[in-house]
Amino acid sequence: MQFKIPQNVQMEDRIVGPLTLKHMIILGIGGGFAYVLYVVLARSYYMEVWLPPIAIIVILTLLFAFVKIYNVSFAKFIILFIEHLFVPRKRKWQKASAEIQMQGYVPEKEPTKLNDSNKKDNENTKTLNKLNDISKVLDTYGTNK
Repeated sequence: MQFKIPQNVQMEDRIVGPLTLKHMIILGIGGGFAYVLYVVLARSYYMEVWLPPIAIIVILTLLFAFVKIYNVSFAKFIILFIEHLFVPRKRKWQKASAEIQMQGYVPEKEPTKLNDSNKKDNENTKTLNKLNDISKVLDTYGTNK
């Protein structure tokens, strides 16, 4: 048996014509706010007073509901633009500019040298000395202190 697998799973479902649920919610909130403002202002003022704020609300509602810039919704575009204004675009690297916290084992005294009679002990001593030299360089951050 063959089953049809949906191909456009990322696409939003259309509810009324080309409108999705998100569009309808945005239009409902913006339209409701514009209507309430119209009812409050139209009773007391002339059209020159109540028309500009209602027009601004309607235009912003339509922008948020339908406009996409570079395939990004208008709301997300505004948020990215504000982030672009406040986040630094150029970063500098400064050597050792932050506080460095060293945690680890610090030996209290130098390891004692072993007898040269045993060849294996001599190799262990050389390895230990090399490790001490490397740790000294790392602990001083490469400076001669």
